[in-house]
Amino acid sequence: MGSASDVTSAAVRESWSASLNAAVDGRPVLFHRGNQEFALLAGSLLRDVLRHVVPIPEVSASEDSWTVLLPGYPVAADGLSLDDAVRDFISALREYADAWDDRLHRASNHRQAALLVQYVFISDDHELLSWAGIADGRKKFSSFP
Repeated sequence: MGSASDVTSAAVRESWSASLNAAVDGRPVLFHRGNQEFALLAGSLLRDVLRHVVPIPEVSASEDSWTVLLPGYPVAADGLSLDDAVRDFISALREYADAWDDRLHRASNHRQAALLVQYVFISDDHELLSWAGIADGRKKFSSFP
């Protein structure tokens, strides 16, 4: 497609099918609109990249409960079982992503969460459970579908 400096959003729109095919093939689709640069990526590629960029949740246990938290972000959950804690954590992630999209993206202390929010929005619950379950070789969440 060329570099972002010489491909406009209008050109990408005119060749939308070819642009999508290039993105599916993993080829760069870069373009500009005014002075802003953009990239068109297949969701699976973006998900893979973001999975390696966002921090992995930490899981800890006490005598009678489990805690899952995301270091550096206001997302945490507790549960009497690991399953409950992880499911509540996924819900808390989705609630935070919605709040970020709605209003928190304007707050300077939440701007760093853009990549996390993108990851949450493009991932289904199974993908998020897998991401949460691979930290440092910890147990896989085999009881989840």
